[in-house]
Amino acid sequence: KLLSVPSEKVDNKIDDSGNRPANESGGNRPSIRSLKDLTLAELHPRAGLHRHIVTPPPDKIPVTLVTCNTTAGYLHVLVHPSWAPLGAQRFLQMVNSKYFSSKVALMRCMKKFLCQFGIAGVPSFNAPYNGKNNLLKDDPNWLPEGPDHRKNDMGVKRFGKGYLAYAGGGKNSRSNQLILALGDNERLGGGSPWEVPWGEVVGEESFHTLGEIYTGYGDNGPSQARLHTEGSSEGVKKDFPNLDYVLRCDVIDSK
Repeated sequence: KLLSVPSEKVDNKIDDSGNRPANESGGNRPSIRSLKDLTLAELHPRAGLHRHIVTPPPDKIPVTLVTCNTTAGYLHVLVHPSWAPLGAQRFLQMVNSKYFSSKVALMRCMKKFLCQFGIAGVPSFNAPYNGKNNLLKDDPNWLPEGPDHRKNDMGVKRFGKGYLAYAGGGKNSRSNQLILALGDNERLGGGSPWEVPWGEVVGEESFHTLGEIYTGYGDNGPSQARLHTEGSSEGVKKDFPNLDYVLRCDVIDSK
């Protein structure tokens, strides 16, 4: 596992009948449809009073806007290859191959902490990313490392809400599992080589979705071993009826 943290006990999004309402976002059009819909602060993020402990690397490589449709709502992801070229390239490879259309479980989500996901809903889709020869080399970390840089003098924490990076377990260990920050975090990105951000979610709609992702299972969601074997099976759905999923991700724009 990526981290050992207490399980989240909050059963959010449960109605009076004890069942979670269906929440498929596919029936609504996303609010962001191109890079023109983003603000300058979203397109060119800089260190500020409330976000980004340091100014991220300048975009010397074109950025790509990806929209992911999830059962909790839309997530608009701005991919910055200049932040972490190898990590960004792999995510875009997964998007372009329709990997996420396999119905990828948001398998390990803790309220206001992070959500870990990435194991394919169809087990065979994992093959290009499994095995020692398919692991990514580490990208250089652009975040300030160590306990002295968990937050700055203005209180801005190191790993911002909505940052995306990879889960891992050592040097050069990145595969197909991702982490998405559900809240500002001062410990992530502080030295673990796999936690260098390669992008972030943008737009009010995305941040609303972060708050809608089900976190009640915490560390007690479906195991990685089960998902590798079964994928997003009916058995997993039966045992974890409130689990959220990524249904698809598509490249929307690039510049």
